[in-house]
Amino acid sequence: MILHYFLVGMKDVFSYDIVRTTVIILVLLASIVIYRRLSITIQSGGNFCSSYKIADGFFYIHSGIVPGNRKILLKNISKATIHLLRGRGGNGDRYHIELVMKNGKNKAFMVGQSKKAEVEIAEMQKQLNKNKIKIHYYDYTKL
Repeated sequence: MILHYFLVGMKDVFSYDIVRTTVIILVLLASIVIYRRLSITIQSGGNFCSSYKIADGFFYIHSGIVPGNRKILLKNISKATIHLLRGRGGNGDRYHIELVMKNGKNKAFMVGQSKKAEVEIAEMQKQLNKNKIKIHYYDYTKL
C-alpha cells in the first residue's frame, strides 16, 4: 500500500520537465565520474577506493573529477606539496595534494582524512622520496 503511494508520488514528480532533466544530468555526471575512476583504476592495477597509485614509473590519480591526463610520469614531477586543511561545517579535514611538473604545469587533487588516507600519504611520501622528488608538507589544522 505504501509502495503504491510512493510510486504515484514519484510519477507526479517526474512529470515536471525540470525535475526529470535535473535527475538525468546528475545521473549522467555520476556515471562519467565512475567510468573515469574505473578506467584509471584498471590501468594502474590499484584499488578502486584508493586515491592514487604509484606503479611502473607512473603516478596514477584515481579521482574521476580531476580534468585532463591522470597518468603522470614520475620523471616529469619536480615536487609535491601536501596541505592538510581544516574542514568546515562538519565536512572533516582534507589533504590537498599538488604535483608540480618540470614543464611548469600543476595537477592537484583532494583526499579526505582518515586512517587509511594517512597511511596512503605516508607511503606516497616514501615512494616519492625514492624517486628523488621534493616533498613539502604543511599542516593547517593546528593554527
